[in-house]
Amino acid sequence: MSIHISIWLTNPVVRSWNASEEHKKNLEKLLPECTVSLHKNAQSFKANLINTDIALVWVFNQKWLKLTPKLKWIATPSAGKDWFNLDAPKEIVISYGAFHGRIIAESVIGAILGFIRGLYFASQFQDKYLWPREEIEPYCSTLRGSHLVILGYGKIGNWIAQLAKPFGAKITGVKRTLINRPDFFDKNDKIITIDDLDSILPEADHLILALPRDTSTDNIIDKRRLELLPNQCYIYNIGRGNAINEEDLANALKKNIIKGAYLDVFKEEPLVINSPLRNCPNILITPHSSAIAPNLLDLFIEEFVDRYKKWKLGNTNMVM
Repeated sequence: MSIHISIWLTNPVVRSWNASEEHKKNLEKLLPECTVSLHKNAQSFKANLINTDIALVWVFNQKWLKLTPKLKWIATPSAGKDWFNLDAPKEIVISYGAFHGRIIAESVIGAILGFIRGLYFASQFQDKYLWPREEIEPYCSTLRGSHLVILGYGKIGNWIAQLAKPFGAKITGVKRTLINRPDFFDKNDKIITIDDLDSILPEADHLILALPRDTSTDNIIDKRRLELLPNQCYIYNIGRGNAINEEDLANALKKNIIKGAYLDVFKEEPLVINSPLRNCPNILITPHSSAIAPNLLDLFIEEFVDRYKKWKLGNTNMVM
């Protein structure tokens, strides 16, 4: 019996987050044993749920589960497991995207280079000074020889490390539990546990947060830990906004406790207009956009097809 895949991936703002007829055709080519339907709105998608075995979606309403007698799997491109708030039967697999790292890593490396090569500051100074070489000079350093501490060393963290290594950076990955060192690590790189975080912070030139949202990560970077960082350190958050105490970070930036920050995620999104972060010096704020790229859904489909083949073999753990 043919497996029916229903695609409803639309976004009114980001064009690359909308599934196209080309995505449908590619999925049909890669999985010829499946039938695929593409839906442009919720009404069309809901009407087809009675025939749906697998749903590829950004959102799924709890009430829709009653319309899905055949549903076996809900797959979303979203990385965060806090994205869905579904009470689904245990026989329905829910999977999240794990492909974002290769895109997000470029955003992080771009932000790092923008800061330490003076590009961000040149942009800030260009309307104030005719030739701001003297003003930019204090901000110019190199990625080679610098120390990246990646808090939340999962798939995204690993991609960031892979892109940073050819620049000659030192890497420390921080995880809840120890893992084997990746093959591309050199003798100076290491993996530590969260228990040793405080001991490594004074050595960080760049502290990168790639953490999921849960109670254990709430305000993990607060006033005390910000004060452990050297004042030449930059902080980057591309995980979830709960991980940083935003008021403490704003104060740290205003008091020059750290040198700068790149923030793509926030406790409340969109970031409120009166947030203290909006008036901070040396801050780069982006609208949860670090994974935007023209090929995002291509990567999602590639990952989905790989997981589908494992799922067909009965290995549901491989699609989570």
